[in-house]
Amino acid sequence: MTEERKKIIIKEIKYWKKNHLLPEHYCNFLLMLYSEGEGLEKETTKQSPRFLLLISALILGFSALGLTFIVIYFTSLSLQVQMLINILSFIFVGILAFYINKKDVVLFHIMISIGALIIFLVSTSAVMKLEENYLFLTVTIFINCFIWLSAGLYWKLSYLKWSGAIGLILAATYYFAH
Repeated sequence: MTEERKKIIIKEIKYWKKNHLLPEHYCNFLLMLYSEGEGLEKETTKQSPRFLLLISALILGFSALGLTFIVIYFTSLSLQVQMLINILSFIFVGILAFYINKKDVVLFHIMISIGALIIFLVSTSAVMKLEENYLFLTVTIFINCFIWLSAGLYWKLSYLKWSGAIGLILAATYYFAH
């Protein structure tokens, strides 16, 4: 059998293995048979680009969330500078979510959740720093939860529907209990 023909067969077997068209142990056997024991070890040590995208996007997203916490709770910056940094952090997560939308759906939803949490933290901390009025804080929480519920209903995202509904119930309970 010619080398070119072997390469074509090996490429086809790798495609079958990648797309689960045959059981993995069959593909491994065929790869060992046609490659004469070579080439299989090289393939197993290589990281997939999807895995690298997942890890790097998660690190960037949670770093933006961590930056938001640090800026709000552990710095003595003015309110305007804090809001600017936090809004830039939210925009960064939004751009990251837009970029990831076509590549990985689960990661996209994680970025949406991080963005919603950043907006919630920024809005509630701004209200508490501007005026320590619990009525304004409750209204801000109502607005955030209503936006989550509306977005969840519009885009059919169950986690936003549930978090918005539960947040509205808890905020209403807190408001009417005090």
